[in-house]
Amino acid sequence: MGSAVLRAAVPAFILLCGALPAFSAAAAPFDTVTRRLMAPAGFRPVDFDMLISFRAEPPRMLTTVEALLRRPRSVDSLVPALRAALGENSAPDFSHALWPWIDVHTPARTVRSGKDEILVAEELLRLFLKPLASTEVAYLRAEAPALLVHGAEDTSLDPIASEIERLRGEARTDSVMRLAGRLPLERLAEASQALEQARRKILGSARHDGVAVTIERLKALRARGTPVTIGSEGDDVHRLDRGLVFDPGGNDRYEFPDTARPGGWLLVIDLAGDDEYRARDSVGAAAAFLSVQLLHDETGHDRYLGGDLAFGAAVMGYSHLFDGGGDDVYEARSASLGFAFQGVGILQDAGGNDLYSSWFFSQGASATNGLGLLLDAAGNDHYLSRPVFPDDLRYRDHFLSMSQGFSSGFAPRHAGGIGVLWDRSGEDLYAADIFGQGAGYWFGWGLLMDDAGSDRFTAHQYAQGAGVHFAAGTLWDKAGADVRVSKGVSQGCGHDGGFGLLVDEQGNDRNLAVDMSAGAGSANGLGVFLDMNGADGYGLGDLRMTLGHGDMRRDRGSFGFFLDLGGQDAYPASTDGPRDNAAWRAYDGKVRGYGYGMDTEE
Repeated sequence: MGSAVLRAAVPAFILLCGALPAFSAAAAPFDTVTRRLMAPAGFRPVDFDMLISFRAEPPRMLTTVEALLRRPRSVDSLVPALRAALGENSAPDFSHALWPWIDVHTPARTVRSGKDEILVAEELLRLFLKPLASTEVAYLRAEAPALLVHGAEDTSLDPIASEIERLRGEARTDSVMRLAGRLPLERLAEASQALEQARRKILGSARHDGVAVTIERLKALRARGTPVTIGSEGDDVHRLDRGLVFDPGGNDRYEFPDTARPGGWLLVIDLAGDDEYRARDSVGAAAAFLSVQLLHDETGHDRYLGGDLAFGAAVMGYSHLFDGGGDDVYEARSASLGFAFQGVGILQDAGGNDLYSSWFFSQGASATNGLGLLLDAAGNDHYLSRPVFPDDLRYRDHFLSMSQGFSSGFAPRHAGGIGVLWDRSGEDLYAADIFGQGAGYWFGWGLLMDDAGSDRFTAHQYAQGAGVHFAAGTLWDKAGADVRVSKGVSQGCGHDGGFGLLVDEQGNDRNLAVDMSAGAGSANGLGVFLDMNGADGYGLGDLRMTLGHGDMRRDRGSFGFFLDLGGQDAYPASTDGPRDNAAWRAYDGKVRGYGYGMDTEE
């Protein structure tokens, strides 16, 4: 059985992999698959173009997302390239390398020698906001946040009233997108790079010349007209507005303003202390709204407590929160903790056992033309998407998360962005429910990378490497004895023209699911589950829809591939199905889709 199935089913993966860059096997798993599965090709490259199933003109999407949907094998080069752009050494500044990921290109160096970085940034921000009238800025301030926070559906409306409300919502979205599209993001990108350069200069002065010398330099800057606040070594209270805040020590309290400052900038540098950052329930004020916001906390066990759009959140702006270490607490509600819409939002933590807790659309998440990042370098961390908003469309007892490496667009006309959660080490816990943990929706890409540690992932649906409705979702785990639990449409599942991928490079893992998971394609999607090494266990409910499953939908098949390439593995009991050191299933694309599973020993 094994050899016959291999000859019939391997060609799909040969085409899927294609010619790949010369990365190592660990960095390019599809290259590993290609070298193992040699057989005559039986499919055309167009078969793996997810967009051929989209029957209308697709919305304008990011170049990266289009590459994943048209050529899924490009994930082998895109993931290493993204890791390189983010920096393998957890450096606090990489803004110059991030903007191209949302198709915004700027000069290599924004500020020339001898120029004042802050003055340059202020002029660039004026140019960024110049295309909009004050009334249009006010409209964006009133309407854009509503697209990004959860609004409860009015169930009392009759069908006609409900349709009118939907059309109004689409019109509001179109208006926001039209205004946002007039903003020159290149100028915003240059302003962000200038202020990042100013931050580096101030930190370099404090580290090499001392705090006293740095304070004198900042006083001179203030004398020239730049708004500068200088704290003490004691416990200070800073009510943030715009400008530069420098605090050398103490257990300080920072309060964000009630009103956003379009066209403004904020740079906070705190060198020491157990600090508290509070953002009231004022939508947009704690985010970089049409502005640039940098927050750098060097050391201490800190608390970040906010509502919607807080802490590393950007709405038509650039936000970068860097915390240098300590056991920190990050709490927010929606569109927070590394979130971006039409810009770049970064939450970066360099170490400590941290808690990330939010409600919705957070923790490395993005919407249209946004790059949202949550980057954690070390520590045993907890990532919690709290159950607040019921998923009324599908369940009464499950909740929308849309978090932890997630991106979504706004159907039907506006594509998503890129959302990334990258945890480099530690024994971590990830808890979400509906949509999350490396998932994408409507022409977006959600990516969760975990490099080391024995981790636990729990979710219910559309999670753990799920691409849904012409989107890409990726969960990439490099090492550790991990446990992953989800009900379905998860763990390497592509649904409705989506591309879902789960890669586990090594470790003795346990994967539990019920249906449409572990290498499953549904409604013309492509799902891939690839485990490269380890003694793994698979507890799966419906063997007809897991471990290499593709259904037949519309006029063409779906593609589902499951491969375990090493270790003594355990599968559900079956008389003629998945088992250690065997190959199974091949569908012909006529009655069923294309599904294939294989387990082999090193």
